[in-house]
Amino acid sequence: MASRVACRFPLANCFLALNFCRAAFGALFGAILVLGSLAPSSAWAGPQDAAQDPPPANIVSDTAAKLEKAIRKVHEDYDDYLKQKDKLVESYESLQTSLKQTEAKWSQIQNEGVIKQFAALQSAMNSMQLSSTIGSIGSAPGGNNSANDLAMRQQLQQQLMVNRMMENMNTFMRGQELQQLGIEAQRAIRARFETIQKVMKVEEDYRQWQAGGDRFFEKYWSYTDPQKAFSSQETQAALKALQDRDKDNAPAQLAEALLLTNQSDYSQAKQLLDPLVDAPGPMQPIALMCKALVFEGMDKERESKLAMQNSIKLDRTNPYCRWLRARLACKQDQLNIAETEWKALTTVPAMARDSKRALALLYVKRVAKTPSNAGRAVTLATDAHEDEIPATWYSHYVLSVALHSAKKKEPAIEQLEAAMKLACDDQQEICAKLKKAIDNDQAFAPEL
Repeated sequence: MASRVACRFPLANCFLALNFCRAAFGALFGAILVLGSLAPSSAWAGPQDAAQDPPPANIVSDTAAKLEKAIRKVHEDYDDYLKQKDKLVESYESLQTSLKQTEAKWSQIQNEGVIKQFAALQSAMNSMQLSSTIGSIGSAPGGNNSANDLAMRQQLQQQLMVNRMMENMNTFMRGQELQQLGIEAQRAIRARFETIQKVMKVEEDYRQWQAGGDRFFEKYWSYTDPQKAFSSQETQAALKALQDRDKDNAPAQLAEALLLTNQSDYSQAKQLLDPLVDAPGPMQPIALMCKALVFEGMDKERESKLAMQNSIKLDRTNPYCRWLRARLACKQDQLNIAETEWKALTTVPAMARDSKRALALLYVKRVAKTPSNAGRAVTLATDAHEDEIPATWYSHYVLSVALHSAKKKEPAIEQLEAAMKLACDDQQEICAKLKKAIDNDQAFAPEL
């Protein structure tokens, strides 16, 4: 009977089956909606999910390799710079030989007035000459011109003296007494005059060479990880390259000490700093301030304070000293001092971006006491982030920290996700801590 009904009403059976499927699909779709409302949004995965998708290993290795290559390029530039010393020494020795060769002819000049005038000019020149400095060419570049403004004034004064000397000598060479001498005597004096001009040119070249060495530490600075943003692989690559240096490369030695200090390897850093703090020159105050950080890490407060004071006495305005002074102040919970130092560095183009990020994190630490600091942190972090193209994981991370302190959850989540996509190994762990704070609506205390 049933089969007959089915055969007699096939269309009715189709409608019944269709209605059943609709009902079943509706129930399933409703269950999906309910489960979807209970599950976290796909746009914000948990920390365990985000950490499962770090940059590919080959990209991480490539970044470390590029870092190592860049450091080695600075090594090569510094080696080329040191080779210029040999050329300066060779030129100086050649000029001294030329002066000796004119001695015999010079002694034959009988005009006492000419001899006295020339001797006076040469005596004045000797006070500026290279003879006193050429012997120290083999030492570390740079004199003890710690204050930049003082060094500039001294250089301008010395250049003014050189210009006056040349004017006096030119006047002398055109003088009537000289014209009254014989041709051989005039040739002897002109030869000596030309040699002296060359000596003064070598002296100027030396001053420029000296200033060039002073600037080499600037090239190494970014490889010291001043923001403490390197991954462990990047840190190891940088250390390997910095250690593979010439024994006379003091700027690289100081850079290695700074990187080791940031890694809390204080004993090794101290060994590298010991000879640098006793070597007069532009790097001495930097080495002293770094040593103050090292002593602070070793819980040697008295030694730390003394090293800091000696650094400030030598050069209060050095930007690298100010950065390290800010780091030291943070360790000592003296955030007002750190704020002052980093604020000053926001006007230094090469350090403005890093200083703004450091200040942003400092203001985040103060939000609990002064909520308005959150807005200042967001402004500074945003400025630094927009200034860095392409943005790094750390740029996104600092901006996320600032936004979280200002209770801007969605933008904070967006920036943190971007950071997680670029972060690797230990950087992922830092991001995960911030993620936990955002999830739980808790305050986050970044490391300074």
